[in-house]
Amino acid sequence: MSILSILIVIAFVVLLNNTHPKAKMQSIWARIYVKRNPSIFDHQYIEAKAFYMFRFRRVPCTTYIDEMDVTRAYAYIQNNLGNDIVDIFQDCFFNRKENMQQFNKTIFVLSNKVIIELAGQYAEVLYANNKYSFADNLLKALSEYKVPEKQQDFEINIITLNNGGLELKPLPLKPTVLDLDLHYNDDFLPVDALIRSRLNTENDKGIVLLHGIPGTGKTTYLRHLVGTLKKKVMFLSPSVAGNLMNPEFIDLLINNPNAVLVIEDAENIMMDRKINSGSSVSNLLNLSDGLLSDCLNVQIICTFNSNLNLIDNALMRKGRMIARYEFGKLSVQKAQQLSNHLGFDAAIYAPMTIAEIVNQHIINGPETGIHPIGFRQQNSVN
Repeated sequence: MSILSILIVIAFVVLLNNTHPKAKMQSIWARIYVKRNPSIFDHQYIEAKAFYMFRFRRVPCTTYIDEMDVTRAYAYIQNNLGNDIVDIFQDCFFNRKENMQQFNKTIFVLSNKVIIELAGQYAEVLYANNKYSFADNLLKALSEYKVPEKQQDFEINIITLNNGGLELKPLPLKPTVLDLDLHYNDDFLPVDALIRSRLNTENDKGIVLLHGIPGTGKTTYLRHLVGTLKKKVMFLSPSVAGNLMNPEFIDLLINNPNAVLVIEDAENIMMDRKINSGSSVSNLLNLSDGLLSDCLNVQIICTFNSNLNLIDNALMRKGRMIARYEFGKLSVQKAQQLSNHLGFDAAIYAPMTIAEIVNQHIINGPETGIHPIGFRQQNSVN
């Protein structure tokens, strides 16, 4: 029998019954969907809408609420709807730190043909249209369990890539108390003041370029800087940076407006397009000063070790760039000052990196006493 013949028979049966034809047609289409799409699973366990159609043979209405404390929402559902729960399905993982299982996703099936999904920081309710009042009251009750406001001063949000796409994972960041005057050359202080002022400005945009040889304190400064910002800070690793203009990444920025995006070791995505046609410079330009920047208001910090000559000039145009700074070795005076502060008994005669100063006890070995660090000109002895 052809598909057209099947559809004619379906329509004829609906007309004969003549009771709620829309509901009957919806149920028929649900059965066809289930037969042609037998899988109810996706990359993140169960896909709730497909599962609802599989279970109840009809298309569900849905309602959604985000910024949920799902642990408290779970407890509410168990305590207040426990007698109505028919089935519970969970995707779990073992949290080694807490030494217990925790759920990624929980799906409750209720006796009134309502399905509740809890995952991440959201709750979704799937229901028949005659259960609208029940779903509305449930969402109002769950809205009380909002994720508590977090202290953003010492938190960084890692953008990760998994089978489900891009995901934002908040991680605590230990506060770094840093005396900038002690750890950096004098010309850095006004640059730091400008960076902090602009990055704490609402609805601002632009890019900060921090570069220099390894060991000069770029990452140490970033840890300190994050603790001074009032905005959400998101960290993008170079391996994920190729997704800068993917729709999922744009959605992530839309959901986190007025954020600061940090990209460490960003050489490959900032390289001059004349040298590397595969660089992501165009994406950075759109985010920092293009049409998207007016909507997203994202500010970007890029750190890198390579020479500034390799970086695309378009990133450094006036109006687009907030600030740029090259971290170098500390002057002899600054290096000596920091060495003394750290308790080392050493005489310094040449510029040094912060890493060299901090780890000089490893370089010098177990010997004690005053040891010159660096090079100085000495008179030859005949």
